[in-house]
Amino acid sequence: MNSLTINTPEPHGGKLVNGVRNNVIVKKEYPALEIEPEVDMGIVIRNVYREIMSIAYGFFSPLDRFMTSNEVERVLKERRLLDGWIFPFPIIFDVNPEKIRGLSIREGDSVLLKLKGNPFAMLEVEEIWKFNPREIADRTFGTPDKNPDAVKRAFDHKHPGWSIYAKMSGVALGGKVYIINEPKFKAVYERFWYPPEKSRTEFAKRGWRTVIAHQTRNVPHMGHEHLMKQAAFMGDTEPCNGILVNAIVGSKRLGDFVDEAILEGHEAVDKFGYINPARHLVSMTLWDMRYGGPLESILHGIVRQNMGCTHHMFGRDHAATGDYYDPYSTQALWENGLPSFGLNASPFDMDKGLKIRPVNMQEFWYCPVCGEIAYSRTCAHGDRAERFSGSFIRGLIAEGIKPPPIIFRPEVYDIIVKWWREFRYPFVNKRYLEIKEKELEVDIEAK
Repeated sequence: MNSLTINTPEPHGGKLVNGVRNNVIVKKEYPALEIEPEVDMGIVIRNVYREIMSIAYGFFSPLDRFMTSNEVERVLKERRLLDGWIFPFPIIFDVNPEKIRGLSIREGDSVLLKLKGNPFAMLEVEEIWKFNPREIADRTFGTPDKNPDAVKRAFDHKHPGWSIYAKMSGVALGGKVYIINEPKFKAVYERFWYPPEKSRTEFAKRGWRTVIAHQTRNVPHMGHEHLMKQAAFMGDTEPCNGILVNAIVGSKRLGDFVDEAILEGHEAVDKFGYINPARHLVSMTLWDMRYGGPLESILHGIVRQNMGCTHHMFGRDHAATGDYYDPYSTQALWENGLPSFGLNASPFDMDKGLKIRPVNMQEFWYCPVCGEIAYSRTCAHGDRAERFSGSFIRGLIAEGIKPPPIIFRPEVYDIIVKWWREFRYPFVNKRYLEIKEKELEVDIEAK
């Protein structure tokens, strides 16, 4: 297919959600809830403010709310919203039931949500409903017996996404949510904030008809760079006009790279000319990742389609952690569907599915014979492959060893060192998590 025939896809559901309202008068009689982080074994795994931001700015369009029980049930049965549009995860605002009773919150109420003690958003309560967190967690991600086409072993508390649902309170408020006090992003984050309306405007300004999305939660090594360069030339008879790097910014696991280094590391790739800056844009989405493998890939497709992308690359073990999912289940989903999850065809081929086009990528490695990045179709030395191991790379850095240029561009490594000095450690540790949760990515004005 010639990319000249491809137009920027319309938002998922047909229209971008705009849930930022100015000049809303906050009445004293509104019950007020402070947004509190969700913690597991002393580590923050979720802060619902990020979901509110992504809903209100249209990243999750057409979703404009926290789900009611009927909405959650349809998502878990069919991976669709009540109006039929594909959506992979239940988006639930769980609240301590004692707080609901203490504030006398009832269905039909408008509830003020506070962030850092200041007014932030409003939730129009349509339903107060109860659920079994463990059951929701299992049904969200699947089980080996019910979903053998994707799930290899049962999920447990070692899986961050499963823990998010399993640790919920069991009582939720469902209804429309919107921001009434727009936060200001802090340094570093503010220049990477491209919500869908802004990213679409930027693509048009740059003349990008075709844009391929690169999902990331890592500082870019040479394998990532090669992946972006190759993916931009796949799927059509001419290369994509643009490459959108979209980093997921949110709760982190111990040992991850810090968000600041991830964003500025990707920025360095085009800043120093390794990818033409005219074809490259670094952005971010606020979301505490569920590490949902093929299901997470659907959310990524929704987010990037809403941002205006025409294509999305999907590699081995996309958006997963551990060995819970088959490492190629995401690619299988985008080729033929995953029937056990109610997805009988590719999300691209389903009614009320996605319009973004998948580009399934083969695994890359370093070939010591050719002296370059390779994959199975580029050379015949697969038996000599030296794969990019994240744990090996982290081990080098933790020991103070500068990785060779075949692993990291020197400017990217310099970014890691910059934030190493700032946080006194190159990776996420408990101190970083404490700072992150206290400060968040935004400031919010008192009202």
